[in-house]
Amino acid sequence: MSHRSFGLVLSCLLTAPWVSAPLVAQQPTASMSAPATATAAPAVTLSLADALSLARQNSPLYRQSVNNEGPANWAVRNAYAALLPGASVSGGMGYTGAGQSTFGGSTFNQTSPSVSSNYFAGFTWRLDGSVLTAPALQKANRRATEDDISNAGITLKTSITTQYLSVLAAVAQVGVAERQVSRNADFLQLAQARLSAGQATLIDVRQAQVTKSQSDLALLRARQTANEAKLELFRQIGIAPPAPLNTIGLRDSFPVDSIPVDLADLQASADQMNATLRA
Repeated sequence: MSHRSFGLVLSCLLTAPWVSAPLVAQQPTASMSAPATATAAPAVTLSLADALSLARQNSPLYRQSVNNEGPANWAVRNAYAALLPGASVSGGMGYTGAGQSTFGGSTFNQTSPSVSSNYFAGFTWRLDGSVLTAPALQKANRRATEDDISNAGITLKTSITTQYLSVLAAVAQVGVAERQVSRNADFLQLAQARLSAGQATLIDVRQAQVTKSQSDLALLRARQTANEAKLELFRQIGIAPPAPLNTIGLRDSFPVDSIPVDLADLQASADQMNATLRA
């Protein structure tokens, strides 16, 4: 074959419609959001001791129980006061001037003015079964009220501590979700790089995008759950959040440890110390 014929065949091969050009890796056109940033340092921190102190001062349910202490103390004082005797003193004075007065059809003449006075002194002392037993009854009621207040304090401490732990757990879940978002963002970048190098397909990139979007949604839900847990904590304390919820952090942490507990000891302690049972 001559050089001219070879050049003509080569030209036909290059321009034939059934010869495809080399495939070029297709880059995804959808713009991807940047990985979610980590949670900023909290502007306001709250310890468990501070939460319990604020709850004792502001919790409506606990303050209602504490408010019953005053009436119980006054009931005991009134019961003792009823044992004491009572005395009463009264007096009066009257003046009648000179002149005539008619009463029942009869006329009376008062030639000179007159002054009258009266005095009364009384002494009473009432003792019966209800009066004698009232101090003991009211003291028992006061002890029951004190135990009710103690029970309200234990219930408050339990609920605040439990909710404090719930907030810590929710915040920890936010940290886990943020790390997952960061890993999925790295996986997405790796898939895009592999696609550019021809070692992956566009389906792999799309799957990485879906996984990244799902982790973003999980992070939003985790943050919402954490904010709701913080809001519930301040509701139980009885105050409004002092700052935006996403800027409030908890200061305390609790190590996980096992405590040896005996059922018989727990039951004996409950019989002796349970405030509701004593009340």
